[in-house]
Amino acid sequence: MKKHNILALGIAAILTLAAAEPAMAYTLLSPRRAWASTPIAVRVYTTGNSTVNDGSGGVSATVSAIKAWGVVSSSTTSQQAVRGSAPATIMLNNNGKICTGSCLAATLTGYYSGNTIYDADVYTNTRYSYTSSKETDGCSGEFDIDGIMVHEVGHVIGIGHSSVSGATMYPSVAACNYNNRTLENDDTAAKNDLY
Repeated sequence: MKKHNILALGIAAILTLAAAEPAMAYTLLSPRRAWASTPIAVRVYTTGNSTVNDGSGGVSATVSAIKAWGVVSSSTTSQQAVRGSAPATIMLNNNGKICTGSCLAATLTGYYSGNTIYDADVYTNTRYSYTSSKETDGCSGEFDIDGIMVHEVGHVIGIGHSSVSGATMYPSVAACNYNNRTLENDDTAAKNDLY
């Protein structure tokens, strides 16, 4: 009887410890790849998205938001994305003919040599309406450009999707959801795995 109690206590202790640990379910791009050095330069094209009513079409909000990764330097550029040529560029004003279905944005992650990324560009699906942290009129069925671009920059730096609901790298988000502006434990673990 005593042996049975000790075994039950041992199992209970293991289950308690397992429940206390946060679930990590991130994935990295395959094959695993990262930029050669940090900070990673990510530029936001100065022609913003016409649905964002914050004075810059979401450009300034995006420049600020993507710094959440801590390994990114962000600024604006008047140069459109040139596929396969750094720096990584975010296009808020066009879909690049790659994000035409239900995706909100898409990142081209195929520019690498060996395990080193040398470019990654982001395109935004212009058939949706967006809002930003700099808008003052609230949200009504719009998608948060800040959080979407934090998610896309996760791909830029080499991270795939997470199966942890609520993580910034989770593959879907609802309208008027602002949670993706900040990183969750799973997102930070993926970044730390690479950098």
